Amino acid sequence: MKKSIFLIGSLMAFYQVAAQKKDSIGQNRLDEVIVTASRSPEIVKKTASTVHIINKKEIAEQALISPDLSNILAYKVPGLAFGNNLVSNRGQTMRGRSVLVMIDGIPQSSPLRNNDREIRSIDPSVLERVEVVKGATSIYGNGAEGGIINYITQKSTSGKPFSGRTVLGFTSHDLFNNKMFKSDGGAGYRVSQSFFGKVGKLDYLVNGTFTQNGVKIDGEGLVQNPRYGLGETAVSNAFAKIGYDLNDNNRLEAMYNYYSSLQDSKYILDLGKYGERPSIGKLGEREGVKEGTRYNHNGYFKYINKNIFRNTTLNTTLYFQDFYTIYDYRNAPRWKTGGQSAILEKKYGFRADFNTEFGKDKGLKGSLTYGADLLNEKTSQPLVDGRIWVPEMNMLAIAPFVQGKLFLTDDLTVKAGLRWDKMSVKVPDYTTLPSNKDVPFNVQGGRLNYSNLSYNVGVSYVAFDFFQPFTSYSRGFNIYDLGRVLRDAKSNVLNEINTDPVVIDNYEIGFNSKIGQYIDFSASYFYNYSKLGADLVSVNGFWTPLRAPQYINGVELALNVYPTQGLTIGTNYTYQEGKVDVKNDNSYEKYLSGLRIAPARLNSFVKWSDKAQKLQLGVYHMYSFKRDKFEPALTGKYDEGEGPVKSFNLFNFQGSYKVNQLMTVGLGIENVFNTSYFTPTSMYTARDAEYVRGNGRYYTVSLNFNY
Repeated sequence: MKKSIFLIGSLMAFYQVAAQKKDSIGQNRLDEVIVTASRSPEIVKKTASTVHIINKKEIAEQALISPDLSNILAYKVPGLAFGNNLVSNRGQTMRGRSVLVMIDGIPQSSPLRNNDREIRSIDPSVLERVEVVKGATSIYGNGAEGGIINYITQKSTSGKPFSGRTVLGFTSHDLFNNKMFKSDGGAGYRVSQSFFGKVGKLDYLVNGTFTQNGVKIDGEGLVQNPRYGLGETAVSNAFAKIGYDLNDNNRLEAMYNYYSSLQDSKYILDLGKYGERPSIGKLGEREGVKEGTRYNHNGYFKYINKNIFRNTTLNTTLYFQDFYTIYDYRNAPRWKTGGQSAILEKKYGFRADFNTEFGKDKGLKGSLTYGADLLNEKTSQPLVDGRIWVPEMNMLAIAPFVQGKLFLTDDLTVKAGLRWDKMSVKVPDYTTLPSNKDVPFNVQGGRLNYSNLSYNVGVSYVAFDFFQPFTSYSRGFNIYDLGRVLRDAKSNVLNEINTDPVVIDNYEIGFNSKIGQYIDFSASYFYNYSKLGADLVSVNGFWTPLRAPQYINGVELALNVYPTQGLTIGTNYTYQEGKVDVKNDNSYEKYLSGLRIAPARLNSFVKWSDKAQKLQLGVYHMYSFKRDKFEPALTGKYDEGEGPVKSFNLFNFQGSYKVNQLMTVGLGIENVFNTSYFTPTSMYTARDAEYVRGNGRYYTVSLNFNY
């Protein structure tokens, strides 16, 4: 009831403001256009939700410091948890909930078995921009309970038949010591080559990027624990996009992207002690095969018609994803004989979006986006030796949707939409693969059916540049990591296992502000609730879902100041907290674990460029606050996921100089002051093996050639 009053009151406030006179400040800093929020082109300030865009230039600046997309997003996106410095992005939630990651609309996240690899699923060298939409959404359905990260890939914008770009990079933790040229293992390199152009009606872009990471060193000069680490990994990315304009209204486009990230380390775990000394790497022979993502294939074939019938555009996409990743080797008692698990995913999908505009000439203006999503996904988690931990789950899904925008005035926009998801998951008969302490279950397979109606409504008012408020409600849902539930089954009948989806009610109110030519400010408050949530808790060393009511709320603030030409100063602050009703008595006495709730964070930056746009410099700061909400158990140890998180400061630097029209040199410094710190993940996880420090100081020198 309170939430309904909240929304109605917000709407009434907007209509009262609408009666006032419009401010005429003429700036366009919030007028960027995105497609992710409503599946049709839309101005950011009219989306009625919190949106962040990381453009190509910003991606390149951050990639010079580190090409790790997890870190790039953590520094640029308020509300997204700090990266864990591992190949896994487990715990990197958005506003405390899982996020749907896409590449050009192709889902990388899986509701059937979360692979925790989706944020690092493509190389930043081929990205045009990243569109981030906060909060649960019914626009894309299953999996987007915390928001959406959509990687938009590049296409050729050159009018020439042939152009190219070559980028060479060298990274070292000891740049100014002659040891950098010796085989101490700390150095790495990066090579990226692009060719692009336009010939008649045909445009093309191809890119190949290879990165070899050296050994990762912490602020104390110690080799980091290689388990799930990013050290000594070889990252490969191959990309191609070809477009053909049939005429002014019709276009065909095809894209393919291959990504892999494999670790081949000469180090093994030297076990530390949580709270006392870090786990580090020592020389030794590793068991098992190379771990990491063997391959991630993504591709689409797209047809676009800008006028299929009156005032209507059509965008159809036929897409696929083929993914295979391998985890580290685990000895007994995880499984009776130890082993390595892997996740395999295959997706085939079709998406059709119609967008009809009405009232252009006279009357009430608006637009209607409608269509359907079709998806077939097959996911399993076997061991490398052939044993089955999670059987192959085969999902068929269909989802018709409709999203409408009504422009009551030029400045007052109302949005609303519906989406109906119908899914069926076929599970074969299987036998659980227990540890030494458990008894195997022969589970009778069958078919799990899900049906969900999601809906959303939002209002934005943009008459005043200095105050552009919005409010929204959206219902989202997620089949929470079905494979994790099935592999821990304690029943021999499929339908007796609790596989109910997570349904989230998300509320948000906020505003954007442009104050003259010098200041941008935005603020938002969010609240989300799920009657049957899912939080991971550790049971005998295994992460298992806790199903109980839960809520999360928080605030996000962002400020950018432009005091003079070429100079930008910015800062943003994020705070969130959440509780779970373990007793199911409306008490909400227990805080959500660190896997869900990130500590508050303050990010700041200063960027400057000269008038000729030759020299560009940037300093980036992150302050991660502490979060200490749990008491240790009677044994004196913290439960996993509930360890205290201490605060820390980090500074990064990036600069570039354009020598001429063809060549640019760059320098990036990660962790400028060589701060010795533990990542939030290593602190809240409270496991000896995962108590690992973050990166020490790293230098990257790059040469960029355009021709």
